[in-house]
Amino acid sequence: MGSGNYYVLQIIEEDKGSDCYVFRKWGRVGNDKIGGSKLEEMSKSDAIREFKRLFLEKTGNPWEAWEQRTIQKQPGRFFPLEIDYGVNRQVSKKNRNNADSKLPPPLIELIKMLFNVETYRSAMMEFEINMSEMPLGKLSKSNIQKGFEALTDIQNLFKSSNHDPSLRDSLLIDASNRFFTMIPSIHPHIIRDEDDFKSKVKMLEALQDIEIASRLVGFDANSDDSIDDNYKKLHCDISPLPHNSEDFRLVEHYLHTTHAPTHTDWSLELEEVFSLEREGEFDKYAPYRDKVGNRMLLWHGSRLTNFVGILNQGLRIAPPEAPATGYMFGKGIYFADLVSKSAQYCFTDKKNPVGLMLLSEVALGNVYEIKKAKYMDKPPQGKHSTKGLGKKMPLESEYVKWRGDVVVPCGKPVSSNVKASELMYNEFIVYNTAQVKLQFLLKVRFHHKK
Repeated sequence: MGSGNYYVLQIIEEDKGSDCYVFRKWGRVGNDKIGGSKLEEMSKSDAIREFKRLFLEKTGNPWEAWEQRTIQKQPGRFFPLEIDYGVNRQVSKKNRNNADSKLPPPLIELIKMLFNVETYRSAMMEFEINMSEMPLGKLSKSNIQKGFEALTDIQNLFKSSNHDPSLRDSLLIDASNRFFTMIPSIHPHIIRDEDDFKSKVKMLEALQDIEIASRLVGFDANSDDSIDDNYKKLHCDISPLPHNSEDFRLVEHYLHTTHAPTHTDWSLELEEVFSLEREGEFDKYAPYRDKVGNRMLLWHGSRLTNFVGILNQGLRIAPPEAPATGYMFGKGIYFADLVSKSAQYCFTDKKNPVGLMLLSEVALGNVYEIKKAKYMDKPPQGKHSTKGLGKKMPLESEYVKWRGDVVVPCGKPVSSNVKASELMYNEFIVYNTAQVKLQFLLKVRFHHKK
């Protein structure tokens, strides 16, 4: 069975009367010319029997395995896709008028930006998601998890030398089929190369945050909650800083000073800074702040669509089911001391030039220093974080302290005198989310030169 085939199987029962129909439709995603459909009328008991027979034939599993959540994907067979039809959700309609909001104007604009459904739709389109099969509001956590599992199988096939080429190809087709069953695409294909594979890992990471936003916002239900209601859903105190405040000026200085020399495609303009207090985060962080120490204020950039998830749940580490490849120093939370290194991950463009960035206080403790990529689940014993040593770093004599002993490495980029490193710029990685405290959210305008 090639990649991208689908099979729809459904029992339709008339509202009044005892007649039932078994409906079948089959074809290839994105190609209406291939396929067909069939509708057969029969009694309810016969319809159920025929449905179960076809389900077993097409999936290699009895229907009871699906009901009991014990279903296994069989090579060359279909795998059922969970679909949330969203028919039970009750939505309260509320006035979205800004005048009703009690929030300060910069925060109102931020909330509108975070909860703009079009931003999420365009991200799904950029990922080539087939939105007629998986609309924005129907993203499922379990489908994303199963997508990760299919990618892990693909990664294992890339690394394996135990299979003959034809069997390996057949297993790649099967795993790719599973992936695109869980994450329908307008261009399903066989995932055969490392770059394609890594892009799918990054896509699923982004979809995890879109799924969180979808649950909070209720995209599927035409939610019309007020700006203040949406703000409350984040469970995070967000306060705009006055532009003449000491903290705003420090953040602005850090942003202007640490733009790396090779990142010439855009310049950055700071529009707003918000202080952050995420519910429960300080209590988790406090023991590490005191015991681990060596605290720095570091950059983290991410897509706009990831920030509802970040503000609601904090920065997270890739889940266990995510494949190991694609993480230079393992599954952790990555930070930088040069703003433009992190700003690359905002993925803005000329049409959408405004992005969001974070400054987080990170308890680095004893740092494991390294010059080339090395996958690890955690740093060696006695170490609390990993630092990829770059050829360039902020000038140390220009560092300043914030709130006592938090180091802000706001020096201009200079040579680090590190020999034979694979990295151009420093990277800092922690493997425990409790070592991170979100401090500032920045609204940044990218002036793209191309």
